[in-house]
Formats: sequence, structure tokens, C-alpha cells
Amino acid sequence: MNPTQEAQLEVLAARTASDLFGENDGDRSRRAALRTLRRLRAQLHPDRARAAGVDVGEATSAFVTVGDWHAAWLQDGATGARAAADGGTTAVVHGRRRDWTVGAQVAGGTWSTLYAADGAVAKIARSERANRLVAVAASSLTRLAAFAATRSWAEHGYPHLVDVGEVRGPQGRRAAVVIEDLGTGTGHVSLEQVLAAHPGGLDGRDWAWMMRRLLWLVAGAHDAGLVHGAIAPANVLIAPSDHRVVLAGWGMSTPSGGRLPARMASEAAAYPPEADGAVTGALDVWMLAHLMERMLRPDEARQRRFARGCRQTAPRMRPTAADLSAEYDDLLDRLHGPRTFRPFPMPAVARTP
Repeated sequence: MNPTQEAQLEVLAARTASDLFGENDGDRSRRAALRTLRRLRAQLHPDRARAAGVDVGEATSAFVTVGDWHAAWLQDGATGARAAADGGTTAVVHGRRRDWTVGAQVAGGTWSTLYAADGAVAKIARSERANRLVAVAASSLTRLAAFAATRSWAEHGYPHLVDVGEVRGPQGRRAAVVIEDLGTGTGHVSLEQVLAAHPGGLDGRDWAWMMRRLLWLVAGAHDAGLVHGAIAPANVLIAPSDHRVVLAGWGMSTPSGGRLPARMASEAAAYPPEADGAVTGALDVWMLAHLMERMLRPDEARQRRFARGCRQTAPRMRPTAADLSAEYDDLLDRLHGPRTFRPFPMPAVARTP
């Protein structure tokens, strides 16, 4: 494994900014974090990736992610310093239903940070500028809950919205949603962690159950009138033991025909040409096909060809997620015959957040 591949795995395995940069507790840690940032960016630079025989798009995605994580790390350190100066007051999400005590950080992203909160998870905007994305997530999860209420297959396929509120403090009023805990303690891991555990890609028989369930969930969201807008490894959770799949990350969603409120900078290569304008479910189909190619082993030629067939430049030429579900089942029948439960191995290294 060359340094670029090692850097990719290091970034993919990170679940919080601290996983990459350590604790943000002073000037020494900030200097060390800057050295880590420079090292990873040097190893992931597209020119070096090309020379190392690594997929340039994936290396570029990891390159951008490192910068996002570093910005998040600096922001969280500033938040902690202000809290300490303010007497170390414990943060609280003031929800519509109740107050939620904010505990340890469990994950992070470009616009929000996730914290343990009284048995649930609080997803808190990093700044007031990101409040609108929290509002988007709350609106979409409410719509999905109504959709799933009459469809048993969708009941556990989307995050369960528990409460909506805000955190008040030196950074102003930051919006928050409280959702059910879907962390490693519940048996769930993200597809980012799956990639870190299986850097050579997945056997098509393992990817099959993930893709089938994802197609159902994406088609369901489209039936509910939503475009997800951020289908990427970080936003798909699976439970290897019983093959559950959850489609998370709804802060960048939009009603069909609308514009995306934001895009994942680290996943720039995953978006189709029309992403800057009004979008439909065809955008999700493109992103799901891109995800499929990233997850599969290079020798899974038939499934990879299936994915490429979903990425026509013109959105109207792409099949719908509902149509793809039936077509994918037909492909699996031809490739593997009758379906049977296949245990999915997850090395312990990828289970540690």
C-alpha cells in the first residue's frame, strides 16, 4: 500500500475531527494538527494520486474532506475555549418537547456536529449560518416520518426525528435536531467505515443487499416528494448483523423541482451536471450510481456496467429509482440466482468511531 492509499484509509476511518487531529487543547496541538493537515494534503494531492495509480476523484474527495475536518476541528476548539471561559457551562439543546443535555461528540461534518444527548443524538449547527440546513433536515425528516408511518418497509430506513430546538451561547442561537441514536452501539456503521474496512471494494453479493435497500429508500423519498441531494458514504448507515440500511444526512435535501440548499464539498465529483439548478430524483439516481461504483470491487464488471447505465448526462434519460429496483433484482437473479442471507464481515478497526 502506497502513502496515498494509506492517507485515504486514514481519512475514511475518521468519524470525528479529533480522530485525525487529536484533542484541540492549546497551541502545541494546533501546530501538530497543521502538520497533519499538510502531510495528508500532500499525500492526497491529485498529481500524486495519479502518479500512485490511485483514483483521482476519490483522492480529491479525501483531500477536500481533510480540509473540512480541520476547519471543524478549529471551530470545535474555539467553541470549547469559549465554554471554558464562560465557566464551563454544560451545553443544552432547548427543544420543543424538553431540554437535552449535550454530552460527548460522536461525529462531525462540514456544517454540523453530532453529540450524545440523553440517550439520543443532537445534531447542532456549527454556526448560525448553518441554521437553515438544520431546518431543512427537520422538515424533510418530518415529511419522511409521515410517509413511513403507513409503509412498514420504510419505518426504520430514515432517521427518527425526536425533537427540534436550539443551543444558546457565545456563538448565538444555533439550531439543532435531536434524532435517535444510530451509532456503533446500535450495530450501525457508515459506508465510509465499510470502505475503510474493505479498501479493495465489496463482493457484489455483499453490496447487493445494501443497494436493494437503498433503492427502496431513495424511491420512497421520491414518492414523498423529496430529493436527498447528498447520497454519499458518510450518509448511509448499515447494520451488518441483520442487513438494515438507514439513509441519513437530510440537511441538503429539497422538494423535487427545487434547488439544493448546499452541497458536500468533499463529494464534488459525485454530483451530476444539473446540480447547480432545479433538481429532481434523477440527481439522486446519478449519485447512487456513483456510490455503487465506489463500493464495488473492480472485478464486479456486470454491476459496474449497471451503475454506469444510470449516469446519462440528461436527467430525463435516467431511470427512476423505482424502475431501477426491479431492474436490479433482475440483474441479481441472473448473476446469483435465488437470494440467501449472506453474513457481512466488518473488521473491528472500522467499528471504532
